[in-house]
Amino acid sequence: MARKHCTYPWTCWPPASQQRLFKFLLLGTAGLIFAVFVGVTLFTGALGQEIAAGKAQYGLVVPLVREIATLRAAQSDLVQLTPEEAVRRILDDRSLNDYAVSLRPTRIAGDQDAVEVTLEGLTLIMLTDFLQDVRDRASLQAPEFVLTRNPEEPRLADVHLVLAR
Repeated sequence: MARKHCTYPWTCWPPASQQRLFKFLLLGTAGLIFAVFVGVTLFTGALGQEIAAGKAQYGLVVPLVREIATLRAAQSDLVQLTPEEAVRRILDDRSLNDYAVSLRPTRIAGDQDAVEVTLEGLTLIMLTDFLQDVRDRASLQAPEFVLTRNPEEPRLADVHLVLAR
């Protein structure tokens, strides 16, 4: 007796068993889609709450940071000096005069005193220490800042910046 060839495993089953299989597949697919939808909804809701909490915490911290920056700037030891004098003092204190190629007073935005500084052959630590002193001690900001690699020694940096209050 020849065996009947079935294209799919369920095609040889009785019609009632096939109906049950497809009902279970349909219910299973619907259940899976529902479970994924509920999971995604719960995940995005929790993520939204976390973002809202982060924003609230950020909103509390920002005024404190601004106040700290204002107080630090008011207590700086070089804040009374002109930008040029303050930068010269920082260069002296940090022993960076040998690295200073140029230092000249300038004006930005028409009426604001500033100083234009070019330093060559600095290590990253020397540069960050200088910039930290410029910020903390002299309360200066850099509206213009160009950092390049030193052509003679690629591990060192050259910097051209304009500093102003």
